[in-house]
Amino acid sequence: MDAFMEELAGDEMRRIKCLPKPARWADFSAKRKLDWKHIEFNKANHPVVPEEPGFYCFVVGLPGTSLPPIGYPLYVGKTERTLKKRFGEYLREENSARGRIRIKKFLKVFKGELLFFYTDFQGTSAEVKEIETELHDALMPPYSDVGFSAEVREPRGAFQ
Repeated sequence: MDAFMEELAGDEMRRIKCLPKPARWADFSAKRKLDWKHIEFNKANHPVVPEEPGFYCFVVGLPGTSLPPIGYPLYVGKTERTLKKRFGEYLREENSARGRIRIKKFLKVFKGELLFFYTDFQGTSAEVKEIETELHDALMPPYSDVGFSAEVREPRGAFQ
């Protein structure tokens, strides 16, 4: 019975509330032409992350399967330092006794199943903030708790 309960608890930890809005995805893609790349989130891939500022998104999914592409965005962020530094901070946070609970949860629950999508971007602080808000509103990542427009924040809060 203990194994059953542990498996059930593990499955409950993996539960994600989602609210897909393909029209928002299409609107963002039409407005912003960002060149996204992705790697598996693990220490071995840290050296390939660019030393440029930009945006990133953690997606639970597995590349290279015999299924159509499957993935769900969990968390969206920006860095005005470098993507490489930010990637390294997440690697450290994953194993730290301190840190943000929400972040540590998805890093641990989906360990080995996370993709790190990134795109370099250099712009003014206002441009970066605008795009970050648009990304949050388009993807509605469940582990992001800030960065949404007022239009999306209120209904999303009721959904979460």
